[in-house]
Amino acid sequence: MSLLRKSIEAAADEAGWAGMGAVGQPISKQASFDSRNYGYTKLSGLFQAIGLFELRTHGKGLQVRDKRTPQP
Repeated sequence: MSLLRKSIEAAADEAGWAGMGAVGQPISKQASFDSRNYGYTKLSGLFQAIGLFELRTHGKGLQVRDKRTPQP
């Protein structure tokens, strides 16, 4: 969870939203982490299943935000 939250925080805008691609890059560099180990072919599926994160489509991409992020 810490890795997921830190990756979102590092890529987030002022409202807490981060593009899935920007979040996935540092996560993919962790040799010990692979969403397929948890039964999800895509990182977005894992974020959705955990239930601690919000997902939305923004433009042509998917964004994620920690639900603990204060609303503006």
